[in-house]
Amino acid sequence: MTALERSQDPESLLQAGSRRACPCRSLDWCLLLGLGALGAALLTLALFSVWRVLPPPLETPERSLLSLSMGKEAGAQVLPTSDVIQDRVMGFYHATGIDGVVFSSNFNYHDTSHKLEVKVGGLYFIYAQLAVKCIAKCSKKQTVELIIKQVSGDTHSRVLTISLHLSSKSEETMSKFSAVLQPLKKGDSLYVVMKTNKTDIENWQLDQTNKKDNFFGLFRLPSSADQ
Repeated sequence: MTALERSQDPESLLQAGSRRACPCRSLDWCLLLGLGALGAALLTLALFSVWRVLPPPLETPERSLLSLSMGKEAGAQVLPTSDVIQDRVMGFYHATGIDGVVFSSNFNYHDTSHKLEVKVGGLYFIYAQLAVKCIAKCSKKQTVELIIKQVSGDTHSRVLTISLHLSSKSEETMSKFSAVLQPLKKGDSLYVVMKTNKTDIENWQLDQTNKKDNFFGLFRLPSSADQ
């Protein structure tokens, strides 16, 4: 076979070309992998730098229901003076120096009758929370109700009722919050009554662990017209 024929063999040329291309292709893949790793490292460094200079998230301060809704001059929030579970008209602490109490000049509290008098009429958001806990062996079912009543002239009407149904299977503390919108006139009063089914009541009491688990309050909506 002549030299010209050997140089023109297609199969030999293809095999030779393939053997020569392999090192180049391996080099291309290594280069691409290296660039990819470098890019990932630079991206990680950039994200870390941004995270270092960003300010920390702002903490949301805890605020009372009253401060979230209106100026303190339009509302009141009071706390019960006794944790006894029994049928009674509930008395409340209303001095503004007590933690959890808000009491503006738009209201008047009568210590003898335990009535909260409204001096400025309007549409009011009235709310309360009842929290009761078992302090002994609570073996019998118990129902405790907190009832807010309105006095307008000679008329007494129920505005809001919170009911807790307790038993030996109840959690150590049970609580319930409720609220209602109610128009009140100047001179109207509110008072709170507790009612029970009179069974096993000595083993239950209002939960005053945090001193603010039981409360009663109201505030006048800013858009409501005074009456």
